[in-house]
Amino acid sequence: MNTVSQCVFCQIIEGQLDDSRVYEDDDCIAIMDIHPLGNGHVIVIPKYHHQHITAFSPKLGDHLFHTAQRILRAQRTVGWGLQGTHILLNDGPAANQTVSHCHIHIIPRQRGDALRSMGRLALHVTGLFGPKAARKKLDRQARALRGALSDLEPAEEAEG
Repeated sequence: MNTVSQCVFCQIIEGQLDDSRVYEDDDCIAIMDIHPLGNGHVIVIPKYHHQHITAFSPKLGDHLFHTAQRILRAQRTVGWGLQGTHILLNDGPAANQTVSHCHIHIIPRQRGDALRSMGRLALHVTGLFGPKAARKKLDRQARALRGALSDLEPAEEAEG
């Protein structure tokens, strides 16, 4: 595992900072975003510190997007993102990457939430982020998603 001591995501991976964990395996974690753009906003983070997606092996890249797809299925199982989802990867500072550790956002959306989301998104883009979500709420959401992930049928995981 390649980590950087000043990186907030590396600190989370190393257990130095609290998080609301949805999923973990040998290569990545998925956590609730502490500054969510909506209910169920999850970040998939590789355990290897790379700023850009081009630094990933094809195997790791495939695994991260497969994990994001599983998280999306779990979100929809609990009722988030039924009308749409943003899957977002900001690669580099010019793309508004605010943490220099490549990661994937999975942001459930619903019809009519643009005005509320745009204000939060503007804060994200500027690096100000706004208020943190309550840890209890994030923990509840993480627990719901963990339950939904464990209930995914093997047929839903099949290639095709």
